Order: sequence, then structure tokens, then C-alpha cells
Amino acid sequence: MRTTFSGIELARRALRAQQRSLDVVGHNVANANTPGYSKQVATHSATNPYAAPGFHGNPGSGQVGTGVEVSQITRQRDQFVEMRLRQENHNLGYWDAVDKGLSQVELIFNEPSDYNIHQALDNYWDSLQELSKNPQDESARAVVLQRAEVLTETIRHTHSQLSKQRENYNDLLAVKASDVNSLAERIAQLNDQIGKVRASGQNPNDLMDKRDVLLEELSALTNIEVVEDSTGMVLVSISGAALVQRNQHYTLAVDSDMNPADYGRNEIVWESSGQPVEIANGEIAGLIHFRDHEVQGFIDDLDSWAEQLLETVNAIHKAGYGLDDAYDPTSDPDDWPGEGAGRPFFTIGAGTSPAADIRLAVTNPRDLAVSRAFDSDTGEIIEGNGDIALALAALRHTPPAQVLEAVFAGDVPEEAVGADDRSTLGIQFNAIVSGLGVKGAKAATMVENERVLVSHLENLRESVSGVSLDEEMADMIRYQHAYSAAARMMTAMDEALETIINRMGLVGR
Repeated sequence: MRTTFSGIELARRALRAQQRSLDVVGHNVANANTPGYSKQVATHSATNPYAAPGFHGNPGSGQVGTGVEVSQITRQRDQFVEMRLRQENHNLGYWDAVDKGLSQVELIFNEPSDYNIHQALDNYWDSLQELSKNPQDESARAVVLQRAEVLTETIRHTHSQLSKQRENYNDLLAVKASDVNSLAERIAQLNDQIGKVRASGQNPNDLMDKRDVLLEELSALTNIEVVEDSTGMVLVSISGAALVQRNQHYTLAVDSDMNPADYGRNEIVWESSGQPVEIANGEIAGLIHFRDHEVQGFIDDLDSWAEQLLETVNAIHKAGYGLDDAYDPTSDPDDWPGEGAGRPFFTIGAGTSPAADIRLAVTNPRDLAVSRAFDSDTGEIIEGNGDIALALAALRHTPPAQVLEAVFAGDVPEEAVGADDRSTLGIQFNAIVSGLGVKGAKAATMVENERVLVSHLENLRESVSGVSLDEEMADMIRYQHAYSAAARMMTAMDEALETIINRMGLVGR
């Protein structure tokens, strides 16, 4: 049968359960503004009743309850929302890296403005147009050289800035790899602590919250898959390769020798094996994509455009004559331009790309070969002729191939073969800038879309895991009244025992 003091034990259990529940409520309220904190709930369950069932027990009205206990304290967390949030963090990190890079490229091209390649090119065409009106005017010739110098400096500066941005993103990969290593190490440490606490039969809710915050940070850097085992530890992998396994983590390293290039292209590898890490998404994937495709693509486009500018202008300029050039009086004027002075207008250094080192080959204004007609008897330039300057200026509104055909009467030099016959040099450059605008707009849209989706998922998580002060105050009142009731029950049992011990059995003494 039950003991006389069983009622006191029942009240004690009730007091203890309500006190523990109030502690949980207080913990929730204290961490209402803590990032990554999940609301915790004390689960109440009835203790084992009296008496234990058995074949030899006397039949009665049924088992008698023995009170309540807090069976476990759990955190409220929706694992599906957590998984979706990590997946969308991959995408947000990727597009955010691309968007920031393209925004910097837009600043480098500086379109539209008064200080960019397009404006410098227009000023160059203007100076050639003016020179064609008076080709013997040395001041007009000096303006052409000055405008051409500005154009080449602008092209070189733009190429240099794009190359530096590529190198910056390349160097940033090493920083991000270090961030991944730091997060992986901390997750492994938390795994170890969580495993020990779970082995003792308790729920390490706060430790698991801290680990989830780190996993969310890691998911923004690279694509990860997270699997939790029966011990509460997680396996974190990148494209199937383990990054964190229980209390161990594997380190990423940077190898710049696998793909040698002029800027020392970095590759992220596994330190233990030296094999490349298959990073398919996240900020690191965005950095790699921008470095290898976006900014590199604009460098290649600028080089291709500068090469066509150089070859087209040089081919036309070589066919002309400067003020001090010697002419072959035996040449037939009908076969103009004959050999011409053969002097290029632009030049580049050996082994360098056109846009990286385009410079003027002409330094003396008198050497500008902008005249095409001469007297076959005297070998002197016909006064007022500036057809070469006019042909160069025509490149502003006419595709290079058409200008070359007109200048060379169909016999275009091999060095200029392949010139675009559909659009002008200005339109070709505008196509590069327009392509940048389209890509920038797409990246900005993707970032905005991903932010909206991530925000929606965060709101879903908050609705499940977030701490509501109104709910906590209601729970506090509920547990407080339950505690008071249990205390009153303790008092009632004390009074009953007082009667039994001190007042019963006094008759007949």
C-alpha cells in the first residue's frame, strides 16, 4: 500500500516540475533576441503509477498516480525549413558574389560618363574629322595624337582595372577557404560536445543552436549536405566529400600551381589529397565563376575589340603619307595608295595582350600619314588632301570591313582580314557594355529574388522556433499558478499529517 507521506512526494514532484518549467520560460525570455536561438519547451509526463501491475496483486479500483516530472526539454525546430534555408543560402551567396563583381565592372567601364573608352573614342574620331579638312595643320595633327594618347591610356587603364579585379577575386578564394576551415573546426568541436551530452541522456539544445548558426554561415559559402546521426552529431559534406565527420574536420587548401596563369590562378583543393574540391554553389562558386567567366570574358572582349581597332587603324594609316615622307615619283597615281609610308599608328609590346599595352607608334605630328594623293612628277603631297584622315574618321559610322574595302579597292591587307563587316567599332564596344548591363541586371534580379525567398524561409523558421514574449508570459502565469497550487497541496498534506501524528490516539491516555 502507499506510504503516509506519498502525498508530500507527489506535491514535491509537482513543485519541482513547475519550477523547472519556469526556468525554461525564463531562459526563453532571456534569449528572445539571441541570433539563432530556438524556443525550448519543457515536456511534462506522469510518473509511474502505484501499484505496479502484476499477476499476484489484489484487484482494486485502478492504479493511483504518483505525480509529474519533466521528461525532457526540447527545442522547437523544423528540419525541412532548415534544409531549404541552407539550399537557398547557397544560391544567395552565389548570386551575391556575382552581382557585387559585376557592379565593380560597371564602375570600371564607367558607362555612361564623360571619362570612358566610348567618349575617348568619339573625341579621337572628331580630331581625325577636323584634321581631314586641313591635313597640313600641325596643331590639328597634335590634337589627333593627344586624343589618341588619351584613348590608349583609357583602354590600358580599363584593362588594368579588370585584371586587378580578377586578381582580387582570385586572392579572395584563399580567404574564403580559410573561413570554411574555421567553421568546419568549430562545428567538429560542437559535434564532440553534443555527442557527450547526448550520451548522458540529455538534450544539448543551446549547443545545437550554435551549431545550426555555423551551418547556416557555411551554407552561404559553399554547397553542403548535412546528415545527423543517432548520437546527435552531423556529417557535413561538399559534393559528397566529407568536410566534418563527427568530431573530425578536413582542411581545404589553395593551390596556385594546378592552372598556371599570368595572375597565378588559385584552385581550392583538399589539403590531405591535393584533389580539387567540387564546389558547385555558394559564395565561393560565385567567386570562381566571376573570375573565370565574367571578368575574364570582359577582358577577352576588350582585348578582341582593341586588336580590331589596332589592326584596322594601322592598315589604313600605313597606306598614307606624312608631311616629311619620301614618295616614289615612278608610282602610278591611279594605283593609289601604292605602298604608302607603311607606318603603323598603334603598337603593342611583345607577348602582351592588345588592350593591356596598346600605345602610339607615332610621336611626331608630322609623321601622321593622313594624306593619300601626291604628284607623281614632284613626289609632293597635293595641297589640302586628307583622305586617309577622312577614312579613319569614317570608322565612326561605317563598319571596318567596308572602310577597308573602299580604301584598298578590295585588296585588303592580310593583317586586317577578319574585320567585322556588320557593325562599327563604336557599336561593337557598346555591345560589350550592353552585355555587361544585361548580366548585371540578371544578377541583381537573382539576388533580390533569393533574398525574398530566404526572408520568407526565415519567417517560417521564426514562426516555429522564435520566442514570442506573449506566449512566454502566458506560460509563466500558467506554471506560476500550478506551482502555487502544488504548494497549497503540500500545505494540505502537512495539515493532514499534523492531525495524524499529534491528534490521533489521544483518547484514553
